[in-house]
Amino acid sequence: MDPTFPPNGDDDLLDELRDALAQQPPVPDAVMDAAKAAFEWRTIDEELELLSLSYDSSMEQTVMLRGPALDSPRMLVFDGEDLTIELEVGDDVVMGQVVPPHADRIVLESADGRLLETDADDAGFFLLRRPPRGPVRLQWHGQGARVVTQWMTI
Repeated sequence: MDPTFPPNGDDDLLDELRDALAQQPPVPDAVMDAAKAAFEWRTIDEELELLSLSYDSSMEQTVMLRGPALDSPRMLVFDGEDLTIELEVGDDVVMGQVVPPHADRIVLESADGRLLETDADDAGFFLLRRPPRGPVRLQWHGQGARVVTQWMTI
């Protein structure tokens, strides 16, 4: 190792770094646009209204003589300020209703990024194929607003 490096301390090292960076080509516009778009997504969850889980039938502590039915569907209720989403999770499907009723877009998002989409009917009812077991959340897109449930494991 050269004992004279850097010969005049940190100033020479900073000058070398500045020269090295100046020789780099400018970042392409497409890369800058992609970086800006990715940065804008950092707060997307904060911009959505979060519906909180207010009821989960799997958490009930009921005492029955024969025990709970193993094949009964799981019931979930998510509440927000102006909207409630009720879900029934069966073996093959997820059925739900938006309260008050809205005929808008429903998206079921898996943790791996897969999306299942459908539209609720005029009464707010919707039906989706059940995704593989794991974390999911539901999004409602309608009337200029978007709400999302907290993540749940089904």
